[in-house]
Amino acid sequence: MNDRNRHPDNNRPRRGPSGAGSEGPSDGRLVEVHSQLSRDKDEPAEGFSLTPIFVVFLFCGFGFWAGLYLTRNSGDFSPSAFDLNAPKASVAGGPVAFEPDAAKGEKLFLANCAACHQATGLGVPGAFPPLAKSAWVAGSEERIIKAILAGLAGEIEVMGVKYNGNMPNIGAGLKDGQVAHIATYVRQAWGNASEPVMDTKVTEVRKAIGNRAQYNPADLLKEHPLESK
Repeated sequence: MNDRNRHPDNNRPRRGPSGAGSEGPSDGRLVEVHSQLSRDKDEPAEGFSLTPIFVVFLFCGFGFWAGLYLTRNSGDFSPSAFDLNAPKASVAGGPVAFEPDAAKGEKLFLANCAACHQATGLGVPGAFPPLAKSAWVAGSEERIIKAILAGLAGEIEVMGVKYNGNMPNIGAGLKDGQVAHIATYVRQAWGNASEPVMDTKVTEVRKAIGNRAQYNPADLLKEHPLESK
């Protein structure tokens, strides 16, 4: 056959099995490159990582602090720990002595008493007697405590004016401390200047009268006459 009729590819040198004359890296070169890459790559560190250990200690410290805080401020997980009117625990763990609070008493008065006696303490003429500068709320603390706990029903004379009202026993649904706050507020507001009332005194009176009916004002005065000025 004529050489001119030969296919052009027939003139190219053929590649041997050993890769001589072949294009691209040889197997030996590939092994060398792979070894170099393996040496350049960072080896995995042995042991523990510092970051996870730090996080573990952080959470452990937070858990310890939270447990300590709850132990010292939970009030032994008693419902009274969430009662704003209950005696609060001191730092040493013992109960703090009750302190009559006229500000708390004012809020309780407005919620339970002001509808009749008015926020001004002047009452409603001809219907509800005033508390401002009234001898009924001054002097004997037992008189006002009994009026709050048991209520009053019948004719009552206040500063020369007679009223025939009906005061409910609002104190029956209140705690001793709350009654003490109200009595303290009434005895010190609107120009009144009597001593505050303690919760222990309310407890004592409540135990003494029990669940008695409303007082007749005349009967209450027999037990606790109005003090002379």
